[in-house]
Amino acid sequence: MQINKVNNALFSLFHHDILEALNENSHFSDKLWASLQQPISVSEREIGDEILSIIKEKTRNIDDHEIGLTLTGGFDSRVILAALLHLGIKPVCFTYGYEKNRDIEIARTICEKFGLTYYNVANSAPTKEWYSKWVNETVSLDNGNAHLHRAHRTAAISELTQKHPLKVLFTGHLGGENIRGLSYNDYFASSFFEDFNELNLSLDKNIKKHLDCYFIKLNESEFSELKVKIQSLPWLTENTDYNKLYFVNELVGKIHHYQDIRLYSKFVDTVVPVFLQPTYLEKLSLSKHHFMRKLDKKVSFLEHPKLYCQLIGSFYPALQEIELSNGYAPKDFLKGKMNYVVKRIWNKYFKKNKNYSSFSYTDWYIDFVKEKSTVISEEIWDIYDKESYFHHLNSTALRTNEGFWHKFSNPIFFDLINKNKQLP
Repeated sequence: MQINKVNNALFSLFHHDILEALNENSHFSDKLWASLQQPISVSEREIGDEILSIIKEKTRNIDDHEIGLTLTGGFDSRVILAALLHLGIKPVCFTYGYEKNRDIEIARTICEKFGLTYYNVANSAPTKEWYSKWVNETVSLDNGNAHLHRAHRTAAISELTQKHPLKVLFTGHLGGENIRGLSYNDYFASSFFEDFNELNLSLDKNIKKHLDCYFIKLNESEFSELKVKIQSLPWLTENTDYNKLYFVNELVGKIHHYQDIRLYSKFVDTVVPVFLQPTYLEKLSLSKHHFMRKLDKKVSFLEHPKLYCQLIGSFYPALQEIELSNGYAPKDFLKGKMNYVVKRIWNKYFKKNKNYSSFSYTDWYIDFVKEKSTVISEEIWDIYDKESYFHHLNSTALRTNEGFWHKFSNPIFFDLINKNKQLP
């Protein structure tokens, strides 16, 4: 990415170098859109068979101890684990981060119950010194394409493969979005797309609103150039459904998630994001379970877990018994919608099980940002409003989520990219 005001402004809106990344991909969403105009013709069994086929192909002639899985307490990785166990494969499973996180507790429970090798890595409390080391490693490994916020994942896969070398790693990236639809947050991108697609905020007002948040001020010519680039994006058409489909698959899937996949690939020969495989996506788009097929959006969320519950039951029924991190087991949904609704209400409003983040941006991250911001080169401050940046950094109520910290870490990130390029 060429670092300048217009390109950095575009990066701020979508948290990624989207133009270069889009040029490298084949716009698979166009094929999915065409499939979604066809009648439903694929069953749950055919989707399950496709998942098994993907896993069989990638594990041929490879021993169990060389096969890994990023396991959580959610549906995505459990479906993959169920398929692996169905095929007689006992993968090495790993999590990372704070031991009391429910994903980690559930993953450990599963591995103990089924006799699987398990590691929880990168589990020490973060410090700015530790994080700085892995930020530099992340920027270097992926040539500045993976944001510095992926640093803890680089640390985790590095530690895992030192403890236990792998040849194949399965991941659950994009397992949920094409079933439940797009969840708006500031993790994948700023709220720019949501404002455009859901609130119909005018493009000019929307751009100005968000660039102020990211400390970038453009002159008239720069603003016009940015607007042309934004208007060329395929997820900003007049069709809001098409926009969501494209945003989910091209930005969230092929751009955002592939940061992790590329980093993992530096340590493992073959990384397989099962739910990003074109053959799986084609099957899903021709089934009733794709989010674009669900007509009654207000109650369709009740159907989101159904496919995964059925697949887990088909592949490896014993995995239906163990609770997910959301507080209910897959078997609960299969007892009927009302049972699921009652348990969902109980878990949300009455059950007081506190969950802890596996990786939190707390005081140590404030220290990291404040330290690194003092050594940013003037070349980068030609792009960002330095005075506004430090005013907000020192006076704003600071939050603990990655999306919030993008606006403060972006100048640091681009400064590191420049400095990395200057190394021999």
